[in-house]
Amino acid sequence: MSMIFNIIRKAGTLIGKRKTLNFIEGSNVTLTVADDSANDRVNITIASSGGGGGSGDGIFKGTASGTDTYTSTISGITAYNDGDAYLIRFTNGNTTVCTLNINSLGAIPLYRNNNGQLIGGDIIDGAEMLCIYNSTANTFQVIGTAPNTLLAYVTNDDSVTITKGQPVYAFSGTGDRLTVKLASNTTDATSAQTVGLVLSTSIAANQKGLIIVNGLLDGLSTLPTSTFSDGDAIYLGATAGTITKVKPSAPNHLVYLGFCTTASAGSAGRMYVRVQNGYELDEIHDVKIATPLNNQGIFYNTSNSLWENKAVISALSGTKSEFDTACSDGNFVFVGDAVLNPEGWNVIVKSANQDVTNSATFINDTDFQFSVVTGGHYMIEMNLVISASSTTGDYKSRFSLSAGSMKGIGTYYGTSNVGTLQTTQYTVNVGGTTTQVTSGTIGADIDILATITITFAFTVSTNATFSYQFAQNSAVAGTTARTWKGSILKYKRLD
Repeated sequence: MSMIFNIIRKAGTLIGKRKTLNFIEGSNVTLTVADDSANDRVNITIASSGGGGGSGDGIFKGTASGTDTYTSTISGITAYNDGDAYLIRFTNGNTTVCTLNINSLGAIPLYRNNNGQLIGGDIIDGAEMLCIYNSTANTFQVIGTAPNTLLAYVTNDDSVTITKGQPVYAFSGTGDRLTVKLASNTTDATSAQTVGLVLSTSIAANQKGLIIVNGLLDGLSTLPTSTFSDGDAIYLGATAGTITKVKPSAPNHLVYLGFCTTASAGSAGRMYVRVQNGYELDEIHDVKIATPLNNQGIFYNTSNSLWENKAVISALSGTKSEFDTACSDGNFVFVGDAVLNPEGWNVIVKSANQDVTNSATFINDTDFQFSVVTGGHYMIEMNLVISASSTTGDYKSRFSLSAGSMKGIGTYYGTSNVGTLQTTQYTVNVGGTTTQVTSGTIGADIDILATITITFAFTVSTNATFSYQFAQNSAVAGTTARTWKGSILKYKRLD
């Protein structure tokens, strides 16, 4: 008897010679075998069961129905295997965390590819997303979520490990990555370039990790319910890497980080990150600040459409009636219809009467004082109204520094301690004061007024406060020396 052998080849290479062939179904492959006696043959159909009607390229395809709790039917899937990839078309978008159940094999949570669970809006209606099964975590890692989260891959340039939820600022760059350090609101350098919050569990010094620039950050233990409530605005804190719900004020810098969506006593806190850095006044595009000085204001200049810093008096213009209409405090000083001394003077108008009773010890005038700086040269002019209720001449005055020493000389023009006209000098003593000048009135009556005019020019050795001082010439029980409301001190720096 002769034997018939089948010669088996694969791509032209001889595999063997056997009497029979045995077809075996492989993974995701089905065989359909039918005896075709009419044609004296056996028909074998080989099909890929994972194509879902698609191209047979090894990626299972299906359509998911439902919202948040999604289900899909895919032919041939009998178990979830690690690394299996499913291209799923979602009929409906999600509103919160969600699951996918294929062929009733079990509902598996859907996670972003960076290991955070999907949030509302990550899936939009009709979206096609690649879901890869992770058997270790029993999750689907999803690629192709809607772009409602913006991340950055960075290097920690700080000397300490930075952890999830800590705010960071852009420090420099290395290669193709941004480098960051922990941010704080105490200086412009550590706050102005705040860029996001740490997303990775931790990033050691000089190591790489992820930060979130915009979007929802979850899994936070920094939003305890004892401090935060849902909806609280969140700001950059004063300590490096901290957050606060208390809006910072100057001199601390205001940086808005986002808002709390879920406060949690544990580690389930969530916040929506949207960093908005505050601005220094001189960083606003239509504000021009040049060498700011004490007691200056910001005024609009129509010639260049900018807000500029100027001394208040030098910036004012208008008629007396216009200012009287606009202002009710009566503290503007005019000569005719013009503002007095507009060329660089700073003007202080005494806001209330000030008394010294039964005391010959000098006190600082509560209004007539201003800051001076090391090496600065200054001049002042004063127009004072005084009175006294004891003997004629019961008022004395001088100038004083809070620190350091000064050089200078001044002139007094007014009544003497016997009620006659006098002109005398203020000279400088050792210890930051001038000599005193004793003034007088024409009678011992608090309502009998006298005027004094003083000029004084000086320079100082250190930063200090310059003050006008006065007292009774002799302490007399029940009597008073007074400097009257409306008296004026003008000053300006000469250099």
